Amino acid sequence: MKNNAQTNTKLIEELSSLHKRNAELEALEIEHHRMEASLVKQAHELKERIKEINCLYGISKLVEKNRGFLEDIYQGIVNIIPYSWQYPEITCARISIAGKEFKTKNYKKTRWQQTAEIVVYGKTTGALIVCYLEKRPKNHEGPFLQEERSLLNAIAEGVGRTTEQKQAEKALQESERKLKHQNILLEEKNVALREIMNQVITEKKNLEIRMLSNVDQLLLPLLKKMKNKSSGLDKEYLLLLEDNLKTLTNTFGNEISNKIPKLTPREVEICNMIRSGLSSKEIAGLLNITYRSVETYRNYIRRKLGLVNQKVNLTTYLSSL
Repeated sequence: MKNNAQTNTKLIEELSSLHKRNAELEALEIEHHRMEASLVKQAHELKERIKEINCLYGISKLVEKNRGFLEDIYQGIVNIIPYSWQYPEITCARISIAGKEFKTKNYKKTRWQQTAEIVVYGKTTGALIVCYLEKRPKNHEGPFLQEERSLLNAIAEGVGRTTEQKQAEKALQESERKLKHQNILLEEKNVALREIMNQVITEKKNLEIRMLSNVDQLLLPLLKKMKNKSSGLDKEYLLLLEDNLKTLTNTFGNEISNKIPKLTPREVEICNMIRSGLSSKEIAGLLNITYRSVETYRNYIRRKLGLVNQKVNLTTYLSSL
């Protein structure tokens, strides 16, 4: 009896140990299934995140490749989007911007959709829409994941920035084109202006030649005849007129005015008479002023010409100009 009791007790203890061990195994199996499910979920989420990264990277390369055509960029973006959503086989997308639409071939507006505004220079100019063509289990936003909402917003924001950048580049290129065109026009105008200036210089020289020829051939012979028939004061005036006409040929008036800009018009006139060989008395008679006034003018002229206290003949000096 005693042996039977010991045997029963031992069996009970072993059975209890087996139940405990079985419970531990069941717990381990449950934890294993939980961890397996968690790993599957994490693997799925990681796969989705990789799709999102690939999406953003693909859009970045697309923008980099298409440097001048926004239309190609917009169409490329909607073609990339479906592969980055949870159910790519039933996903479609559309970009509407500035009155134009760019969409996937399978695009169809449904009640399972996400929308994000496209903002350019602070103004809403369009929208990005992603739709599911079939019903799927409810998630964060309808059938869409929270991460898909974040991705959609990021893509819409990128479309806005890219539009601003490409429009700025286009404006810069247009400005450079206009500037280049204006430079060409300016150079052409400069060439034309140089030709006109050369024509003006040539015409001026021809005019001077004709004027001098007319003075020599027409006016001076006429004055000579008038001198022969004149006498007294009239003859003095004619001599002075003849000398002034000759002065036109050697530009004495300009020389004396440029050399001594402080000379008054009356002083320049008296300089011209002195240079012509007229005496102070003759000058006084022609200008109807006193002899003393002429001498005063001569002193002023010598001072302005820097001839004070110098043994330089005024007539000789003026004739050298």
